[in-house]
Amino acid sequence: MLGTYFNRLSESIGGGWNNFWFQKDSPRTVSMLRIVAGVVALIYAFSFTSELAIWFSDGGVLPYGRTMRLTGADDPANQVLYWSVFYFANSQLSLYVLHTIGLISILLFTVGFQTRIAAVVATVFVLSYAERAPMLTGLVEPLLCPVMLYLCLAPCGAYFSVDAWLRDRKSVAEVPDSFMAHLAVRLVQIHVSMFYLMMGTAKLGNPVWWNGEAMWWLIAQPDSRLIDLTFLRNNGMSTIVFAWTHWIVLFELVFGLLIWVRILRPLLSILAAFHWLALGLVTGHWVFAILMIGLSLAFAPLEVLKSDSEVASDVDRESDKATQPAGVGV
Repeated sequence: MLGTYFNRLSESIGGGWNNFWFQKDSPRTVSMLRIVAGVVALIYAFSFTSELAIWFSDGGVLPYGRTMRLTGADDPANQVLYWSVFYFANSQLSLYVLHTIGLISILLFTVGFQTRIAAVVATVFVLSYAERAPMLTGLVEPLLCPVMLYLCLAPCGAYFSVDAWLRDRKSVAEVPDSFMAHLAVRLVQIHVSMFYLMMGTAKLGNPVWWNGEAMWWLIAQPDSRLIDLTFLRNNGMSTIVFAWTHWIVLFELVFGLLIWVRILRPLLSILAAFHWLALGLVTGHWVFAILMIGLSLAFAPLEVLKSDSEVASDVDRESDKATQPAGVGV
């Protein structure tokens, strides 16, 4: 009895582990994530354009030597390593040439042209923007950079791309289900859920999130907000601010845990859209809000992205399997 139980337990754990990691999935989900990451990366990279020379040129605020000193990378004892293609820019001209190449590579990645190559080049440039001046990084980089790396593993240009359009014109067979597509989606899912849990637990260590005043401090900042909600402080409406503050902490903790319950994913994804839309308007971090809303697609069921004919063919395939003898294919 006991031996049988442990055998079933090990088979159950092993089967669950294999089903979680080692499956083949359609590249549709990673193709949708490519568009999300590409749009955000394009906005992020383009934001450097107007002040690129002011920040990174030799006579700018953060030339190469100063960046090394501020990060401690010039001290061999620290063993700190930062690398960026912009370290090779010796003039403003070369700086803007590299910047133009980066924008073009990210644009090609977003539209899905020669996606395998464009994904790697675009990721190198996104990492280079972040690593050129780590002290300037904000909320976007810790999530965008890993997602770009994960998408390099998968055929993220298989659908919704110029590559897919060219493939259809040449009547080339569709890209088959891929293990790397499944792996990339799993990595994004784990990263996003852990990111939610990290944000929620970090807020638990701050008194202003416990006493309910945190949202008021965000609402009261006039420089970054897109809408003015300071009227919530008056006329006895402060309870809304307190409730909003506690809702944010609760939602981020709940999302990180319950998003793995499949039946709750549509509800949590819809709530996440409203959650980040409201925070983006209040805080002004609208690029980060777009990224967080878009990455909810990593948890979208595959059937949502399939056409009716493909769903019908999948049903027929499953019915054919059900009518086969038990020993077929073993």
